Amino acid sequence: MRRRLVLGPVLATLAVLGTAVPAEAAPAPKAATPKTTQAGATWSTVMTRKLNLETAHVRLTTQLPAMRTTVTTRNATVVAARKTDAAATAALTRATSAAQVARARHAAAKTVTVAARKAVSAAKKQRPYSGNRVAKAQKAWTAADATLRSRAAAVKRSAAALSAARTASATAKREVTAAVAAHRTAVTAVANAEASVAAWPKTRSALAAQATALSAQVVTQTRATFTTAQTTRVYGVTVNKIVAVPFQRMIDDAAKAGVKLSGGGFRTKEQQIALRKSNGCPDVWTAPSSSCRVPTAIPGRSLHELGLAIDMTSGGKSINSRKNPAFVWMAANAGRYGLVNLPSEPWHWSITGG
Repeated sequence: MRRRLVLGPVLATLAVLGTAVPAEAAPAPKAATPKTTQAGATWSTVMTRKLNLETAHVRLTTQLPAMRTTVTTRNATVVAARKTDAAATAALTRATSAAQVARARHAAAKTVTVAARKAVSAAKKQRPYSGNRVAKAQKAWTAADATLRSRAAAVKRSAAALSAARTASATAKREVTAAVAAHRTAVTAVANAEASVAAWPKTRSALAAQATALSAQVVTQTRATFTTAQTTRVYGVTVNKIVAVPFQRMIDDAAKAGVKLSGGGFRTKEQQIALRKSNGCPDVWTAPSSSCRVPTAIPGRSLHELGLAIDMTSGGKSINSRKNPAFVWMAANAGRYGLVNLPSEPWHWSITGG
């Protein structure tokens, strides 16, 4: 608990208040270190995981329509690739058949040419010798040889066409394989995203419940081992490293929503004592906080002394009313970051609400 900002000059030296969020973000605070209490480290891990999953949930929900469109597009690509493959396969079949015919015709022409050559030799040896018979045989051989050369050229052309058809068919099959794989990847991505989105409410509730269950233990363990080495600064506000990451995320998200938040976090026991005196508590060590002009915890009991509570400000002013837009935003959102309001003090937020 803390004083209101209107309380007098003595308190000015006691408040550990930060400034409004700067134009550019400060360096991200480090997560809980090994020095942090076991419960605190677990709480910090759970909250960081919850916030990261929440960010992923928002991203996936936004991306799902485009992801589903991608599935449709890639399915169309598969259909087109299979159509191309079917055409390439048919062309390969035709090219294979044409090559076989060309080779067969070439073989037949070769047989005819060999026979014609032999006929020329036989005509030359035949007696009585006949020039007309030889000339006729020679002419037949020349024609057969021309046919053989033509069919050899046809074989060469058909072989080239067959090679091209094989290449085109292989390329088409690879494109089908790639298209099918891309489609499956897109389908899997959508299925995973839909499962994640569907599971998020239950996951969020489980993680929030886990953090809430740990909060009291965090306070107990931190109180037993606390040193100022466990604190860090987030946008000028000194807090325990346990809550640093969620606190920064809250400040950042509030700024995106147009709400500028800051506050006063850690204070020493000496500052708590001085605050009790300034707030008119009947007795520094024994009087209940409610007996002070402004409710102020007994030294040693305030979560400010552990850096686990923050007195929130907005625009440099204390959040003194539940009608304050900053309070309205925090009432709706602070729980996402593990912070709970102390009902009697609109400005006071901590991991237990104490």
